[in-house]
Amino acid sequence: MCIKSVEACIRTDRLLLIGCSQRKRNDSGLLTAINRYDGPSFRVLRRYLRSSNPPVDIRILSAEHGLIPSDYLLPYYDRKMTVGRARYLNPIIISSLEKILSSQSYKSCLISLGCYYLESIKGYEEFIPLQLKVQVANGGIGRKLSILYDWLYGKSSSLNSFESFPTFDKKVYLRGIEISLTQQQIIEVARKAIASETGKAMQCQSWYVKIDKQLVAPKWLVSQLTGLPVNRFVTKEACRVLTQLGIRVQRI
Repeated sequence: MCIKSVEACIRTDRLLLIGCSQRKRNDSGLLTAINRYDGPSFRVLRRYLRSSNPPVDIRILSAEHGLIPSDYLLPYYDRKMTVGRARYLNPIIISSLEKILSSQSYKSCLISLGCYYLESIKGYEEFIPLQLKVQVANGGIGRKLSILYDWLYGKSSSLNSFESFPTFDKKVYLRGIEISLTQQQIIEVARKAIASETGKAMQCQSWYVKIDKQLVAPKWLVSQLTGLPVNRFVTKEACRVLTQLGIRVQRI
């Protein structure tokens, strides 16, 4: 069952293809898809839609219902996408997607899907209009969320305000631990740690610090400086600390 979409009445040149989430609201009765799904990406989307932002045509790929608009009315259900299910849905979804792309002149499309969901749209490249710029979000959950945020708002997330953090007398604190190191001392600590933990050091998702010619994860580097396990603080804290210490943090 589907109701007429408010978005469908608004012409937009942006199309988002996003996979459904395992986490769902368990309310009885029917909820629109944008409200039924409750994973991190859908929270970002709802926040975006609540503000006076440019419209986006959101199409959700559901393991149960196929390719649906954001206002499609859904009961609670529990079905996981598998390779077999993706291949079964493929011709149905491809047909729906082709109709959607011919319905209006999109200029930008973001595809944010897991590997099985990508299997279900296999072959979409064959009918992409020449004017349509397609971006596929890759990486882990955190990386995909960053890409989604940037694509929606047309700018980098709030973490990009690191450069606005002032650097005072090099006394910086994280979870009660004071870090009083110069830039050169930090680089030396990083070099020594990289020599023994190259794999962990290079597990960057959305942000990185360049040490010599290597890109290292901010959380890993701050863990080396403080002795705190990486699960004791978040990426935003790590980037803040490094920026205050004069270390440049960059977006992947």
